[in-house]
Amino acid sequence: MSQISRDDVAHLARLARLSLTDGELDSFAGQLDAILAHVGQIQAVDVTGVEPTDNPLQAVNVTRPDVVEPCLPQDEALAAAPNAVDGRFAVPRILGEAE
Repeated sequence: MSQISRDDVAHLARLARLSLTDGELDSFAGQLDAILAHVGQIQAVDVTGVEPTDNPLQAVNVTRPDVVEPCLPQDEALAAAPNAVDGRFAVPRILGEAE
């Protein structure tokens, strides 16, 4: 027996504001019914005694430590800039903003 009907698909399409043809309604009804059947098979699996996991891999964070190191002085960083104003890079305005 089908778990989802053509009318159910039409209702979902209306909620999602989708315009579906009669052929698409029939096709999607069959596809969604097959998906629900597979989900039903998965739900029927006996998992008694199986510990739930959110991720079977025991990955750990492998980032490097955050260490403060000397950096380029401001005047050297701005030396090659095409335009600098008040110790900062100057770039053209975007999105039509007025100056």
